[in-house]
Amino acid sequence: MKKIIVYQEGVEKIELLDNDDGNILSFAQSLSNVLKSSTVSIINASDTALIVKPSKVISILIKDQSNEVKITPQHPKPKKVKKKVDIITDVD
Repeated sequence: MKKIIVYQEGVEKIELLDNDDGNILSFAQSLSNVLKSSTVSIINASDTALIVKPSKVISILIKDQSNEVKITPQHPKPKKVKKKVDIITDVD
């Protein structure tokens, strides 16, 4: 699985996922055609299509996610502390 991150001028990054298990170099070479184009281009991912204006694209990052292991830190949940409250009542 590949993660494609498109960085553009003045816009938040756009992330796409693609189920392609092929070589990352050939994948990058095919996406580099987007940057060479002078017209509007379409980046097709597995279930997404992104229409971009190449003159506004700063860079495209491709990450191979198939071997990536995500480690999520496990923080112990804080224990709930019951507060004892003294109730004072007036006695006449």
